[in-house]
Amino acid sequence: MKFRLLLALLTLPLAAQTPPNNLFGTKASDAQPAPADGSAPEDPEASVNTVVITPFRLLALPNAKMVRTFQLSKLNRIGSFETTKELQRLYTAFASQRILDGSPVGSSRATGYLTTINYSLLQDLGDQRFLARAAWPAAGPNDALAAGVDTMAVLLLDKPAKVGDSGKLTGMHVGMVAVRLSAEFPPLAGRRLTLRREAFLECATLEDSPGGLQRFAEAIVAGVELTVLTHEPISCKTCGGLGFTREPQKGQLVDKRNPCAECASTGKVSIAIETKFVP
Repeated sequence: MKFRLLLALLTLPLAAQTPPNNLFGTKASDAQPAPADGSAPEDPEASVNTVVITPFRLLALPNAKMVRTFQLSKLNRIGSFETTKELQRLYTAFASQRILDGSPVGSSRATGYLTTINYSLLQDLGDQRFLARAAWPAAGPNDALAAGVDTMAVLLLDKPAKVGDSGKLTGMHVGMVAVRLSAEFPPLAGRRLTLRREAFLECATLEDSPGGLQRFAEAIVAGVELTVLTHEPISCKTCGGLGFTREPQKGQLVDKRNPCAECASTGKVSIAIETKFVP
């Protein structure tokens, strides 16, 4: 599946996004040529067949608060965190953060959270973009992508489909978009409207298997630079990992204990950690 082009498009300024498979723009056929007499071009919104998809709220990915190194040569040494179990855990996270895209290394870092989507296609928006009624579970740290239940979404599929099709796919969330279209589904058929909906690219994750892990390790030994972003619990600095803070009481020997709001009295907070792999 060739997603490298799609991912590149998502990183470009909106004005530069013109290829036909662009999720966030009009189709190439929708472009209005300039009149020969030099007058202003006709407003594309005047056409009832025009479909315009623009970013409304792009996905905000977490920034790593800490960077650490996983050295394969230290695997299973006494006193090191580089264990076989830890490598498997990190590779599982790595596989879920990458998608197959036909690039030379066979994968590319995802630009959003992956989730499983059950869908039913409502309207063809052109260029394999569809408005769909969909449902998906929450995904990402602290449910950054909220669950969707019987809602609508914009899907960019990697294979031909038609209105009325239903199924399940692995989708990469790219944020919320505004969709300007003429509805072709009841009870809104014939109306020109703008909908704000979540948008997803269909993708396939890397193989999370012993064979995939072996190829992953071989790539690191060969010098390929690979990283993974995870959320790890660490001791809360505010309360020192106790889950509460002490407030001195005048004239009393015992301090008052207040629940720590920073860690919700758990003594732990979750931070994003980037792990770099080296031979």
